[in-house]
Amino acid sequence: MSSRRNRRRPAPVYLGGCSPQPEAVVMPELRTSFHIIAGALALGALAPDRAAAQPREDGDWQLTIGAGVIVMPEYEGSDDHRIQPFPVLALDYKNIVSIRGPEIQVSIADVALSGDVRFRFGPAARYRQGRDEKDDADLVGLGDVDDSIELGGFARVGSDRWWLQVSGGKDVAGGHDGVVAEIEAGLRFDLSDTLSAQLRTMTSWANRKYMRGNFGIDAAQSAASGLARYAPDAGLKDAGVGIGVNYRLDDRWSIGGDGGYRRLLGDAADSPIVAKRGSADQLHGLLYLSYRL
Repeated sequence: MSSRRNRRRPAPVYLGGCSPQPEAVVMPELRTSFHIIAGALALGALAPDRAAAQPREDGDWQLTIGAGVIVMPEYEGSDDHRIQPFPVLALDYKNIVSIRGPEIQVSIADVALSGDVRFRFGPAARYRQGRDEKDDADLVGLGDVDDSIELGGFARVGSDRWWLQVSGGKDVAGGHDGVVAEIEAGLRFDLSDTLSAQLRTMTSWANRKYMRGNFGIDAAQSAASGLARYAPDAGLKDAGVGIGVNYRLDDRWSIGGDGGYRRLLGDAADSPIVAKRGSADQLHGLLYLSYRL
């Protein structure tokens, strides 16, 4: 978290209900719910590998719900963090439809390769949180980046012990208006009969529209913010690592945690928004309690 004085107000902290941000003047309760949903994205890494077909004792549908607390950057590239609650939501239907927070995948093909290794691909959609310059003094003069809905697809190969996935999407909601693609690989292993862990690594690429929408500074923004003009190009946006643990209390209840580090790269890291007022080092951590219906 930043230690510079007289630069910005402290980050809001929500430890009970979903209190709106005090400075938000337009539909604050809706803005807060978007922040919480975005936090649930991190939970997707904690779920067992979606490429492996698991035995289904409770029918075709599997639903997990719960709640947790997350620490995350105020916005992409920020050096300040906020603490807030978030909902746990994971839904699977016959290993065809998979929902993890605001991300949806639909498998149109599920092919057994060898042993328990499977290959899946299909369309996907993801909600991505924007930013509001009223949320942080570092953003004043830079304008807003609206929330986005990215439509695209994914391809995934793996078992219940490892996975490799490529995914990507184009914003269709008028947020960043760009394209983002990601490669992720991970390992899952059991530490005991009730305790499991995951290690993962990922990197993402973004096109020019995404980079300029989130990290660029045009002439008007430069005059209003005091930052130099900046026009980033397409390229690798970030790379990171993460670890998650899950402890089964019984057949239904689980508790878990997750921590991750992500480093902004290239033109994203060189942006004055990051280099002058934020940080290329992005950290998150969360704890949660979940119940499988």
